[in-house]
Amino acid sequence: MTIFAGIYARRNDGSIPITFINELRSALSRHPDDEKSRIEFIDDKVYLAKIDIGALREPGHFKQGNMTAFVAGDPLLQFESELPGSRLASLQKITTNLINGQQDALRACRGTYCAVAYEHAQHKLYLMVDKLGVRPIYCWISPDYVVFSTALRILEAVSFCKRSLDLQGIAEIACFGYPLADRSPYENIITLQAGELTICESHLCSRERYWRWDNLPNSYLTEDVSDEKFSKHLYQVFLDSTKIRLREQKTVAAFLSGGLDSRAEVAALKVCGAEVFAANFRLPGSQDYVFSEMMARRMSLTNFSHIEFHPLIEGDPYGKTAVQEWLKSPKFLAQNPKRPSVVWTGDGGSVGLGHVYLNASIVQTCREADLKKATGLFMNYNGLGITPKLLKPDIAKLSVYLFGKGLEEEINSFKPRDAGRIFYLFFLLNDQRRHMFNHFENMDLARIEFEMPFFDAEFIASIAGHPIDTFLYHHFYLEWLKNFPLQLGVLEIPWQAYPNHIPCPLPQPQNTVTQWSDVPTVAETKERKAIIWNNAKILLRNPSFSKQYLNKSYVYFFGLLNSFSKMTRPYLLQLPSTLYRYWSKTN
Repeated sequence: MTIFAGIYARRNDGSIPITFINELRSALSRHPDDEKSRIEFIDDKVYLAKIDIGALREPGHFKQGNMTAFVAGDPLLQFESELPGSRLASLQKITTNLINGQQDALRACRGTYCAVAYEHAQHKLYLMVDKLGVRPIYCWISPDYVVFSTALRILEAVSFCKRSLDLQGIAEIACFGYPLADRSPYENIITLQAGELTICESHLCSRERYWRWDNLPNSYLTEDVSDEKFSKHLYQVFLDSTKIRLREQKTVAAFLSGGLDSRAEVAALKVCGAEVFAANFRLPGSQDYVFSEMMARRMSLTNFSHIEFHPLIEGDPYGKTAVQEWLKSPKFLAQNPKRPSVVWTGDGGSVGLGHVYLNASIVQTCREADLKKATGLFMNYNGLGITPKLLKPDIAKLSVYLFGKGLEEEINSFKPRDAGRIFYLFFLLNDQRRHMFNHFENMDLARIEFEMPFFDAEFIASIAGHPIDTFLYHHFYLEWLKNFPLQLGVLEIPWQAYPNHIPCPLPQPQNTVTQWSDVPTVAETKERKAIIWNNAKILLRNPSFSKQYLNKSYVYFFGLLNSFSKMTRPYLLQLPSTLYRYWSKTN
């Protein structure tokens, strides 16, 4: 199953209006083929609906006896050394465990998934997300109803989910690209946190964390294990994370960039015996384009393609229109892939294993218990912050206050054994948890699933239990890659190294552009300025928004500055544009 949503009536004397059900039905999918494939369950207390694009080629729901349950993604439940069963078998074990008041099955899952289960006779609803919370569930909660979905757009589309703006969440989105903790852009919509289980029984709703990343089981703590030995162990965990997702597949599709993450994943697939059809969608002349092609040749990938980047919708970072066409190519389909709508990616590797965005000063300052100073170092190192100058003074002041308050609360919420891991957990449970937002929002249109072994819970838990210092600057990552077979040449081809991390020691091809050296031409600068000013005019054109939120004189001055200055300063528009985007969805 790909997408699900539902309504739960909280009051004992309450029921669900048919108008609510019809609205939610209409909002579930925007694809015309899904109207006939929708699966539902209805009683006097709950309405559940789900759509499955069929990418995983396995059922993801069941109705049996006193229980109905839906799952999106694959839990990959694995007790000790046994192999995970199907996602249906995992879902059944999870629900049986929950009925018996236990959470062992949830804690044994390695996959990226979310699920809903409902006990009929008890009118008891369970909502759960994976240990990292990568596959989301959003909840709108009122005294009468709980409305939930796996895509925020669904809750935005139904009229009965009244929404008000959360300036704190919006300021966080403007800064980081995502809200922190369980926030959304709306005050009355929450997002389940990593490893969270929410249980609703009549008017009572409880939220608990069945998994805590700052309180790992002792079996993951490896302070006394040498880096060399741990590297071999982690390599085997990664191969296992690939094998249990691969199962009996012989031919798969994968992205291959000029970095290390997708390279490691393609190499793991090769080690596991898979035939890999790989693709890269960067521009000719970029290092990403050149290095991916070199790596494909070195790995003897006979089915490698450069595809043009054609986004499916605005904000699509994967160019899924072109990816759809690539997956439908006769050459790929001639191999009879078992999951032709699934693409393997390296998402999660740079943060989870590479520890990007961190440095030794941030880690050490956390250990010295000076979190305020560490936060300043972290924000400066990553060039983060919000600029509210174009907003009215009272709105600007409030947004800065709420942003600082939320950031401080989130950082202080982590209590790992080694305080040096605080900002690693911050990124893991915010940046990485929200990393695939666009992907999951638009699966009804894209019709593509991703396999992401770097998000494997066992893999991340192993990393989080080892001393952080060795991981900084990609030091451990590069040592870890030496475990791959020499014949694959993983470290023989240049890669794009992150700024301030260990540089690639291999000769770099001349006249290639890195993804971090984007120096625009005069024509490109002129075009960017035109786009920036057009975005500013959009804000000014709406009298209700501009009157309530904008400092108009500053916006006009920004327009003059944008026209005559050599610099573009798009960051000044980030907060007001983010605010306008969500304001327009509530008006």
